[in-house]
Amino acid sequence: MRRKNLVSELNLMVAGFSGLGKTSFIRTLHGTLKHRNSAAGGLKNKASAANVPDSPSSPTGSRPNGTRESISYATGELNRTSASFEAFFEIDEGNEKINLTLVDTPGFVGSDEVIDVHCEEILRYLEYQFDLTLAEERKVRRNPKAIDNQIHACLYFIDHTGPRHGLSDADIRILKRLGTRVNLIPVIARGDTLTRAQTKRMKEAILKDAAEHEIQFFQFLSPKLAKKLQQQNGQAQEENQKKKRTSRMGPGDDEEEKEGEEGEDDEEEEDDDDDDDWDPEYLEEKAHLQSLVPFTLIAQEEDGVEIRDESGKLIQGREFPWGILNCLDSNHCDLANLRSALLSSHRQELKEITYGFFYEKYRTEKLLARTKSQHIALQQQQQLQQQQQQQQQLKSGHGGAATAPLHLNGKGGILSVGSAGAIAGPWEE
Repeated sequence: MRRKNLVSELNLMVAGFSGLGKTSFIRTLHGTLKHRNSAAGGLKNKASAANVPDSPSSPTGSRPNGTRESISYATGELNRTSASFEAFFEIDEGNEKINLTLVDTPGFVGSDEVIDVHCEEILRYLEYQFDLTLAEERKVRRNPKAIDNQIHACLYFIDHTGPRHGLSDADIRILKRLGTRVNLIPVIARGDTLTRAQTKRMKEAILKDAAEHEIQFFQFLSPKLAKKLQQQNGQAQEENQKKKRTSRMGPGDDEEEKEGEEGEDDEEEEDDDDDDDWDPEYLEEKAHLQSLVPFTLIAQEEDGVEIRDESGKLIQGREFPWGILNCLDSNHCDLANLRSALLSSHRQELKEITYGFFYEKYRTEKLLARTKSQHIALQQQQQLQQQQQQQQQLKSGHGGAATAPLHLNGKGGILSVGSAGAIAGPWEE
C-alpha cells in the first residue's frame, strides 16, 4: 500500500532550433498519457532564466495547479513558443504515479551571438534547479515533501534538412555546453520526411560527429553492460554448439565431455553471484534502445482532423496520400520506444545520474568557487593591512621619530600582520 501511494517525479526539457516540432512532440506525448483525473495538469509561464536570482528565494516544492491553460496547451491551437513554459501533469504509468513536468523552450534562431545568449539562459535555468536542491540541503530541518525540480533529461531536436548530414556547428556548440548540466537525448525531428536509408545515414553521421567532438549522449547501454551482453551471447552460442555436438556423440563420449568441462565450470562459479542482476531480456532491451539513438520522431496531425487506422480505431498519426502513419508504431518512428524509456525502463536511471553526477559536479564547483573567493578576500585584506603598516612607517620616518620607536613600530606591524595570518581558514590546511 505504501508503494502504491508513492509518487515519482520526472522533469523533461525539449530544446533545439525553431520550427522542428518541439511543442508538437509535447502535445503528441500528452495524448499518450493516462491522467489520474480530468483536471490534472497545469501550465506555468516560466520566467526568463535571465531574471532568475543568483540565490533561490522561492520555496522549494512549489508546482502549478491544474488550470485551463494546460488543456489549451495540450489540445488547443498550436502557437509558436515565444517564452519558456513548464507544463505539469499527474499521470499513471505501469501502476505507478508520476508527476511529469515538461519544459518547453523557445527555438534557437538568429546569429551565433543570439544563440549563445539563449543557450546561456537555458544553462542558468538548469543551474537554478540545482540551486533549489542545494538550498534545501543546507537547511537544518529539511522539508520531507520537497519536490525534485532538477531536469532529468533534455531532448535535443536535430534538423536533418541542413546542407550536410549530422550535426551543424551551432548544434555542436550548444550540445557541448548543455551536456555539462543535463542528460542529453538526441532526436531527429520530422522523421516522416526521411526514407529508411536516409534515416540510417543521418543517425550514423550524428553519432560520428558527437564522437569526434566529445559530445556525451545518455547511454542506454553502458560499455560495461555491452561487454556483459556480448559475453552472454557468446555463452549462448557455445551452449548451442555443445548441444549440436552432443547430438552427434556416441554413448561413451558423454563422460569425456563432462570431464573436460569440469574445470571451466569451477572457474565460472565465482562470477555466478554477480550475474543475478544481469537479466538477458533487460540487457537486450537496453541494447535495442541504444541502437535507436538518435531517435526519429513524428508528431501527430495538428489541424484537428481525426486519424483512424485500417480497422477504424482512432490513432495519433498523420494521413498521407499513400497511407496512414501511426506515431506509436515502431515501424514508422521511435516515439513508442522513447516514451517507454523515459517513463518506465530508464526513468530511475536518468534521475540517479542527474543527482549523482550532474548535481554533485555543480555542487562541488559551487563550493570550490566560494572557498576560492573567501581565500582571495583574505589575501586582499592582508595586503591592505601591510600597505597601511608601510604607510604608517613612512609617516613616522618623515616626522623625525627616533630609531627605537621606529623599530617598535616595525615590530608592531609585523605582529599585526602575523595575527591576521594566524586566523586561517580550512583551505590552508
